[in-house]
Amino acid sequence: MKKSKSLLKISAAALGVLHCINKLIDSTVSGNTAAKSSGKYYHWKHGDIFYHVSGEGTPLLLIHDLNAFSSSYEWKQIAKALAGDYKVYTIDLIGCGKSDRPCITYTNFFYVQMISDFVKDVIGEKTDIAANGLSSSFVLMANALNDKLFGKIMMINPKKLSVLKNTPNERSKILLRLFDLPIVGKSAYYIAANKTNIEYYLTEKVFYNPFEVTPGIVKAYYDNAHTSKGNGKALLASLEGNYLNVDITQSLKNTSNDMMIVNGMHNEYKDDIVASYRRINENIEVDEISGSKLLPQIESYDEMLETMYRFF
Repeated sequence: MKKSKSLLKISAAALGVLHCINKLIDSTVSGNTAAKSSGKYYHWKHGDIFYHVSGEGTPLLLIHDLNAFSSSYEWKQIAKALAGDYKVYTIDLIGCGKSDRPCITYTNFFYVQMISDFVKDVIGEKTDIAANGLSSSFVLMANALNDKLFGKIMMINPKKLSVLKNTPNERSKILLRLFDLPIVGKSAYYIAANKTNIEYYLTEKVFYNPFEVTPGIVKAYYDNAHTSKGNGKALLASLEGNYLNVDITQSLKNTSNDMMIVNGMHNEYKDDIVASYRRINENIEVDEISGSKLLPQIESYDEMLETMYRFF
C-alpha cells in the first residue's frame, strides 16, 4: 500500500514537472510565433488554412513537404521570383505553419480533400502545381479523383513507392495513444521538436551542404514546430504511424497530365524513385538539381527556378 502511494506521488510529481516544462516552452516560443506575415485565410470545413497569393498570370500552386516542422517558408524565395510571370499561391497545409492544427488522425485523403477544395474554392480554375516530398502523393490522388483541377504536375523529391505502401500497425496505435496524452504527449512532441533535433534534421537529412543551414532557417522551422502550443503532436503521430501513406500506383499509371520529377542530386534514393515511377508511367520527365538534397528550392535556388520556368 505504501509503495503504491509512493509511486502515485512520484508519478504525480513527474507529471507536474513535465507540465511546468511544457508551460515554460509555450511561453518562450509564443513571442516568436505571434507575428503574422501578410497573407489570407481560407476557412475550410476542417480548419483555417493560411495562404499567400501574389503576381498575375496563369495560376501556380506551390505545396511544401509535410512534417511537423514544415510550412510554405520553403517556397518563400522562389514564389517571389515566379510572381513576375504567374499568379502564385503558397499554402500552409493544415497541421503546419500558420494554419489550424486540429488534434485528429491525419490521413492522405484528408489532404486530398484539402487541396481539391482549395483549388475549387480559392483558385477557382485549373492550376499547375509543384509539390514537395510526401505532398506529391496528395496531388496525384487528388488528380485521380478530379483531373479537371490540375494542369502540369511537378513532384520534387517524391517518396519512394515502397515507402508509400507502408500501412499503420499496432505500433501506430500505441504512438497515437501516447501523443494523445495531454501532458506526456506534449512533452514527447517538444523533445522531438527541440532546436537541436530540428538542426540535426536539416543539416543531416534535408540539406546537402550543412553550412547552408543558417540560424534563420533553423529558427523558421523551430517556430513552425511550436505554433499552437504543441498541437503539432497529432500530425507527428500520424506521420510516424504511417497514416499518411497510400498506394499511388493506379493514380500514377492513369494520369495523362504532363508530369516531372525533380530530385536533388544528392538525394540517396533518387535513382530508385525515378526507376519505380517511370516503370509505371514512362511519360514522366525527370530533372536533377545539383548541389542539393531535399530542398533544392532553397539550396539551389537559381537552378530550381530555371527548371520550373522550363516546365511550367
